[in-house]
Amino acid sequence: MSSGEMSSINSNLEEGVGSGEVRVMQPGRRGRELAVYRPLSLFLFFCLIIVLCGPVAASEKTYTPLWNRGACGAVSSVDISQDGAVIVTGSDSTVYLLDQGGELLWEATVGSRINGVGISPEGSHIGVAADKLYLFDRDGKLLWTEKTTFVYHSVALSSRAAYVTAGCDNGAVYIFDTNKRTLWDYDMGTSSYDIAISENGRVTVAGCKNSGVYYLNSREGESWSYGTGKSVKGIALTPDGRFVAAGSIDRCVYLSTGQGEHLWKYPTENAVISTALTNEAREIFAASGMSVHILDRSGTEIQRITLNGRAESVAVTPDGSFLVIGGGDGDRSIHLLTSDEALIHEEGTPEPEKTVASGTEPQGRPAGNVTQLDNSTTTPTGANSQPSEGGGSVTAQVRGWLENIFALLFRPQEDFLA
Repeated sequence: MSSGEMSSINSNLEEGVGSGEVRVMQPGRRGRELAVYRPLSLFLFFCLIIVLCGPVAASEKTYTPLWNRGACGAVSSVDISQDGAVIVTGSDSTVYLLDQGGELLWEATVGSRINGVGISPEGSHIGVAADKLYLFDRDGKLLWTEKTTFVYHSVALSSRAAYVTAGCDNGAVYIFDTNKRTLWDYDMGTSSYDIAISENGRVTVAGCKNSGVYYLNSREGESWSYGTGKSVKGIALTPDGRFVAAGSIDRCVYLSTGQGEHLWKYPTENAVISTALTNEAREIFAASGMSVHILDRSGTEIQRITLNGRAESVAVTPDGSFLVIGGGDGDRSIHLLTSDEALIHEEGTPEPEKTVASGTEPQGRPAGNVTQLDNSTTTPTGANSQPSEGGGSVTAQVRGWLENIFALLFRPQEDFLA
């Protein structure tokens, strides 16, 4: 088992500590050296705070709402085809397939609460992770189910559903073909909360309960892994498998290459429970608290989208034209946004919300470009007015930021698995 060589934002600092100048310091010069390094350390520390808390420059490319649809419960998972033509969502025990205009194509009820949904790149097949693993075709026909004694947490599909990969809470990752034949299974030793697969099915990435991010070569095993501070709830992979985004309960988003090189991690105010990526990792999306953070490849926040409740799930087309967000408690809606200027001018003002079935200010540091998604109808009866993992008190926010500042001084755990 091999582990990729990971780099971190503080690698240069670590190399400096081991440099020759520090080791050969003469006793008489020690006080002068410390006097020089102490102000420098304080200066770097305050620069770090300014970078974290200061305003961020806006990008030319921003996302504008097209429509939103109310759901009967929290929208636990969303996915979208590569061309943005169809959108799949899971809410409670019902899976919905919508077209680009927000019209309901079909819905189906499964045997338990839905933990994850996935759609093949061209939109031909839909997978559902719940009490069983379900595979539907585009017309809503149930092709097959697969049951174990454990619950399925996540599902992802390669092109034409040639590979259907699923993570189970017994610690196993399974890969099936379109006809339900088991192609491969791999024992992770821990529950996998989220999973992603490359378009050709050769690469699978899993985010796990034990805080691990695992990059797997299908049918071969682990290529590399690293550990975050806490459980990993969000995983995204570019279609070619070259970039991986991970969202952790430790309030950070991580970006790595397919070769295992750690590029950066970005702190947020709340746990990151869902992530998404565009081609070449030009944009990284992270659902955290009541917001979706949009970052560029350098790790700079270029836009923040806020909901009336918890941001539960997020998905994007590879070219970045369409972004879909699933709202949890306090929101309970499906939101479609676009960065396509032609569509923005054509659609104009987003239409009033409909229900799929027969705001507030952002918390934490201000972003340079904030979009508030306002629902036009009231929250469904019984919905919690506050997100279950939202902002929290000022004390909690300050404590979270201090944790994030210190977290940035340490890189992810290399050789996470022995």
